Formats: sequence, C-alpha cells, structure tokens
Amino acid sequence: MGNFGVQLKGVGKRFGQVQVVESLDLDVNQGEFVVLLGESGCGKSTTLRMIAGLEEVSEGQIFINGKDVTTLAPKARDIAMVFQNYALYPHMDVAENMSFALDLAGTPQESITQRVNDAAKILNITHLLKRKPKELSGGQRQRVAIGRSIVREPSVFLFDEPLSNLDAKLRGHMRTELALLHERLGKTTIYVTHDQVEAMTLASRIVIFDKGRIQQLGTPSEVFNQPANLFVAAFIGMPSMNLLEGRLVSESGRVLLKGAGFALPVPVSVYSAGQFGNQDGATLVAGIRPQSLRLSEQEGDSDGVSHGDSALTLKVDFVEYLGTESVLVGTLPGGNTARVTAVVSGNRTDLLHHTVALQVNAAAVHWFDKQTGQRVSV
Repeated sequence: MGNFGVQLKGVGKRFGQVQVVESLDLDVNQGEFVVLLGESGCGKSTTLRMIAGLEEVSEGQIFINGKDVTTLAPKARDIAMVFQNYALYPHMDVAENMSFALDLAGTPQESITQRVNDAAKILNITHLLKRKPKELSGGQRQRVAIGRSIVREPSVFLFDEPLSNLDAKLRGHMRTELALLHERLGKTTIYVTHDQVEAMTLASRIVIFDKGRIQQLGTPSEVFNQPANLFVAAFIGMPSMNLLEGRLVSESGRVLLKGAGFALPVPVSVYSAGQFGNQDGATLVAGIRPQSLRLSEQEGDSDGVSHGDSALTLKVDFVEYLGTESVLVGTLPGGNTARVTAVVSGNRTDLLHHTVALQVNAAAVHWFDKQTGQRVSV
C-alpha cells in the first residue's frame, strides 16, 4: 500500500438516486496535512464522514495505514474527529471532557492523567482543566475539543470545519495554533473547510472539490499558480481571478485574444497547442489575477482597446481602500459587462469614476480552453 496514512480507492456515495461523491481516488501520505476545500454541498464533508465511518461507502475502499477499514466501525479505525460544533458535555469540567473516551475504554487512571496534562500543555489550557464549558470562550472550547482528540493518540486526525463558529480574529489565531500543533505531533490530518485562507495557510496539499469530484490536487502554490481549470481559477484567490473570454485573431503578424473592450497578445506556446492549431476563431479565456494588474501612465485608445503589450482600459466604478492597498472594481469599454478587479498599492480612492490604463505581464496571464474549461499547458 505504500507509506500512506489514508487511501481512498474508487470511493463513491449515493443518497438514493443522487450521487454526491463520484469514484474518488486519493492518497494521503503519513504525517501529511491535506485540506478538502470546496463550496457547501460539494461532497467534502461526506467524504470525511466516510473516512471516519460515520457514513457508509456506496462503492470503493478506504484504507488507513494500509488496513482496509471500509466496513469497520469508527472506534476500530484509529481516528479522532473534531467537529464544527464542539460537542462538549456541559456537566463535566475540561479534564473530564478530555478524558471521557479514555475512561470508557478502561485506560488506567495514571495514564489518563498524564495524557490529559500533556495535551493541555500542548494547547495551553492547563489553567482551564477545572472549568465547565459554559465558562469558556469559543476558542477555548475548540481547544478542549481538539485536546479530547489528542489524548486518544490516534494515527489520523479528521477536522470538519472546526473554526467556522469563531470570529475572524480568533480564526486567524487558531489557524496558527493548528499549524503548530501539526508540526509538533506529525500526525496524518485531513481537514475540511470552505475557507480558502485556511486551506492555503494550513495544507501540505489541497484537494479542491466540485459536485462530488476532485477538480485539482496540489500544493497551495500549485493550485494558485497553475489552476487546472476555470473552476479552480475562479475559486482560488482573493479577490477572484479576472476571466476574459475572447477569440483568437491573427493581426499584423501576431495572434491576439480579442473580446469586448480588450485585446491581449497570445504566446506562441498557447496558440500553437494541438487543440487550437493556428486557426482564427478559437475561443479562449484569459485569466488575470487582480494582483497582477498594475496602473500605467498609458491611455487607452478611443475604441477602448489598448494595443500595447497586455494592456486593459478600466472604468473604475468602485474603490475599496484596505489600508496598504486599494481594490479597484470596474468595467472594460466596448459593452463588456464583466467586472474586472485590480489590486494596487496605497489609497487610490481618487480614481473613483475615472478611466485608467492597466498593464499586466504577459507571463502572469493564465489561458483556458473555453470549450473544455481546462488549462492550456504552455
């Protein structure tokens, strides 16, 4: 089976006639932190629950540390799961909540005390051991829920949106704590979230889900810098990537992608790709991150198309000033209704309702086949 903490082979899940997870193959290495990322209803939590044994598998097999656990009960899988709701017993103090599963398993009291104290020290909650859940903040309760999992000393940790109930500041703090915890323990971890910031900051690798299928599996850098398709391109990144649809046109010895209000030079490696040939009229989508656009002194031509290398003309309809940078939101001329976003340095509220020229490095443009939605390899 190789050195895998968790393996899914052709795993699928149906609820009646509805297929919510389709023939999923996934290898999670020992000690890896893998994040399942996607919108609500994409199948990520169902996948986690199948790994935990809380949902039956409709087809396929699940292996944990090389052992087929597909039909085993949750308690026989050597896993611990942390849920979105903390599920603490209100009548028990923190120490009792953390030790409850060990008590049920008949673990010797001396070992229980040692494990609870060790976990409390790791999570910095030693001073809370005698408090009841009602006396704790949301972040403290989540630490207790994590501590309850740590004391069981499982081989695999499963997290189901554990930070969703926390405020933004506390979520940021807990992200750091979870990253440090994984570094200390080195346990195989699978973490479900819809928050891409959590995914990008915590994951060794990210599994991006849509409609029960894996759209891309890769490191945070790979999914951001080489999105596999239009779904991933639009999903990863804040603000979202600008996607401009146009047609290939040969003009003055070069090939352009022309659409309403823009014309972008297309690299030879893109238009010479086998699926396009060198034929005019092929439909492509250019993806440009808002952070890749920069203000230029160049003015757009009267027809709204800037003919310099990779230039856009933007009518700024809204400016969001964030302190160190400004987010410009507007439209291109020529009847293009698509919103275009650019992130620029400093306070640029002075640009509101003005028309500005934007430049982008040609190497920073992502190219996608409109028909298939797939990235064009260059």
